[in-house]
Amino acid sequence: MLKPQYSITSTILSRIAEIAEIKAAVERSRVLPLNEAQLRRQAILRMAHTSTSIEGNKLAQFEVGKVLEGKTVRASQKDILEVENYYNALKLLDEMAKKKGDITLEEILHLHKVIISGLADKEKVGKFRPADVYVLDDLGDGREMVRFKAPPASKVKKMVDDLLKWFKESKKEGVHPIIRAGILHLQFVTIHPFTDGNGRVARLLTQLQLYRDGWDFRKILVLEDYYNRDRMSYYSAENRAQGKSYSANMDFTFWLEYFTTGFLIEARKVLEQIQSIGFGKVSKKSEQIFLDRDQIQIMDFLTTTGRITSDDVVDILKVAKRTAQLKLRNLTDKGLLKLNGKGPSSYYILAR
Repeated sequence: MLKPQYSITSTILSRIAEIAEIKAAVERSRVLPLNEAQLRRQAILRMAHTSTSIEGNKLAQFEVGKVLEGKTVRASQKDILEVENYYNALKLLDEMAKKKGDITLEEILHLHKVIISGLADKEKVGKFRPADVYVLDDLGDGREMVRFKAPPASKVKKMVDDLLKWFKESKKEGVHPIIRAGILHLQFVTIHPFTDGNGRVARLLTQLQLYRDGWDFRKILVLEDYYNRDRMSYYSAENRAQGKSYSANMDFTFWLEYFTTGFLIEARKVLEQIQSIGFGKVSKKSEQIFLDRDQIQIMDFLTTTGRITSDDVVDILKVAKRTAQLKLRNLTDKGLLKLNGKGPSSYYILAR
């Protein structure tokens, strides 16, 4: 059974305390639905860019935006497919987040399958690695150096099961959601259960856990931004805990200090964004925009996918086609959506 070793230092404690204060401020802030939807859309774009960029993807953020919009980008097919796959995984994550409960093995394998589809041999997609692996550092002169030796392949399944069991028990024991998220992230990349895609899956699982625990910061928080700004610090924080090879006695303390510091920095950015578009900066007329539950579901779907049709609304809300069209027209009249195209091929996007 996994028993993570760590200490709650004054640094970790102070970081979590401030994060909790920011979370409360973000949750009680009043923001126009359109503005919040645009912030969520920007967050999805940044997640797709930064999480793939950390792994070496060469697309710039504006190019990632074009890919998500279905536009042509002059880049390698591999880089484009990595971004498309990660975007699809983010859409899947949004659906998973609606389900309450603990992360399951099936969800982990499903996320990996979506991320790696078309990028690896079929027998490696959504499957644990069949052999031992080493994490290497490129020395820049044609040589490589072993940074970390992952646990034997024969132990992977049991270690993932142990991680999920601990995760379930830790919630019952009252371990703070941020601590749980940090341990989940590091332990997963340390197990290194897949041949490829471990970092991307770890970051998605961390996000999924925070969403389910109610620490989603209105789905505007992008922890990957912090990691991507200084990738060597990210890798060094992981490796300082891991050492050269896996140890059951790994101490998570330094990693948790790094993790909570980055969390705090990105949480502060969320609060700044929310405050910059708060009701203090909009007209009285704009303040009268209110959404019911169905309209909120429509806006949530749209911010994740970038577009929505009346058929999508029929599927989401289980309503008649005519009702779906009326709901979309109502949101358009409120200035939140914009209609593109005509007839059966028409769709709606966020109003600018």
